[in-house]
Amino acid sequence: MILRYSWVEGLAMKTTNVQVASKKVLLLVVILGVALIFSTAINGVPTAAALDQIHSSREVSAPLGTVWNAVTNLSNDTTWNQVDSMKVIKKTGNIIEADIKVGPPTIGHEVITFHPKHSVVTNLTNGPVKGSRTVTLSPLSENKTKVDVSWSVDTSGIPFFAKGFVLDGFTKRTEQALNRLTQAAIQ
Repeated sequence: MILRYSWVEGLAMKTTNVQVASKKVLLLVVILGVALIFSTAINGVPTAAALDQIHSSREVSAPLGTVWNAVTNLSNDTTWNQVDSMKVIKKTGNIIEADIKVGPPTIGHEVITFHPKHSVVTNLTNGPVKGSRTVTLSPLSENKTKVDVSWSVDTSGIPFFAKGFVLDGFTKRTEQALNRLTQAAIQ
C-alpha cells in the first residue's frame, strides 16, 4: 500500500510540475505579447518602406530663371548631398545618371530629373542612404522666387543610434545649400 501511495504521490508531483511549467510558459508568452503591444503603441508598426522626411524652404530675392540656373548647376550638387564627388555617366533628355562618391570606400548612384523652371528630383538609388530630394521653385514676383526642398530618406540600413546624426546632417547641409543658393542668386 505504501508503494502504491508513493507511486500516486510521484505521479501527482509530476503532474504538478508540468502544470507549474505550463503556467510559467504561459506567463512568459503573455509578458512578451504585452511588451510587443506596448512597443508597437510607442514606436508604431515597423515597415521596410518607412522614410524620414526633411523639409526646408527659402525665399530668394532673384527671378525664377536666375534661381533655376543656380539650382541646376551640377557642380553645386555636392552641396546638397554630403557627396565628395560626382561623375555624370549618362544623359538622356532631362535625365542625368551619375555615380557619386561618399567618403573613401562608398560609391553610390543617383538619377536626376529636371522639370524645366519648376523642379529638380534627385533619386539616390544606391549607396549608404537611399531616397529622394525634390527642389521645387515657385515664382513669388518678378524678382522673388520660393525654393522648397523635400527629402524622403530611407534610413532603415543605418543603426538606430546613428539615424539622428544622419538626418541632422541632411538638414544642416540642406540649410547650408539654401544659404549658398540665396547668395549665388543675389550676386
